[in-house]
Amino acid sequence: MASRVIGRLPVVYYPQTGKLEVENAGEFVEKQIYQRLDELAHGQPMHITLTVEPVNKARSTAQNSLMWALLTIMADHYNGGRTGGVTPEDCYLEMLEKYGAKVDYLEVPADALDILRGCYRLVHLVEILDNNRCTVKCTQGSSTFTTQEIKNMIDGIFDRLAEMGVSDPLVTAYWQEWSEP
Repeated sequence: MASRVIGRLPVVYYPQTGKLEVENAGEFVEKQIYQRLDELAHGQPMHITLTVEPVNKARSTAQNSLMWALLTIMADHYNGGRTGGVTPEDCYLEMLEKYGAKVDYLEVPADALDILRGCYRLVHLVEILDNNRCTVKCTQGSSTFTTQEIKNMIDGIFDRLAEMGVSDPLVTAYWQEWSEP
C-alpha cells in the first residue's frame, strides 16, 4: 500500500529543553493537519506514524547557473577551444561522482534508454555492446543536492579549473562574486 502523507509540519527542536516548537509559519499547517486527522479518524482512535527528517535547503538557481557556466569553460579548456570532444555534461558527470552524487552503471537493452531517462535525471551512454545492449551511467544529478552540497561541488569545480591552469577573466570574475560573503 502506498504511503499517504497527511501533512508536513515545520518544527524546531531545542536540545536544551528537549522540546519541539511549531514554527510561526507552521501554525496554519498544524490546524489543517489536525482537521484532516479528525476527518480520517471518524471519532475513533487512529494509529499514525510520525516521520522526522531534517530540513535541507535545496540548491539555488543561481548556484545551478554558475555551475553550468563553469562546466562549459572546463569543457572548452579540455577541448583546447575546438568543438566536439568533452562536453559540459561529461565534466558534470565527473564532478558529480567526485562530490557525492550516487551513480549507477547499468547494462540494459538499447531500447530501454527512454525508460531510464524517465527514472533518472541524467543517462549517459558509456558503451555499445553486442545483441542491442549498452552500458549506461545514470544519476539523479545535482538537483537533489542541498545548498551546502552544491557549494562544495562548485568550490571543487573552481579548484579543478585552477589545477587545469585555466586563466579566463570570466572565471576570475565568477570566483570574486562567488567568494563574496
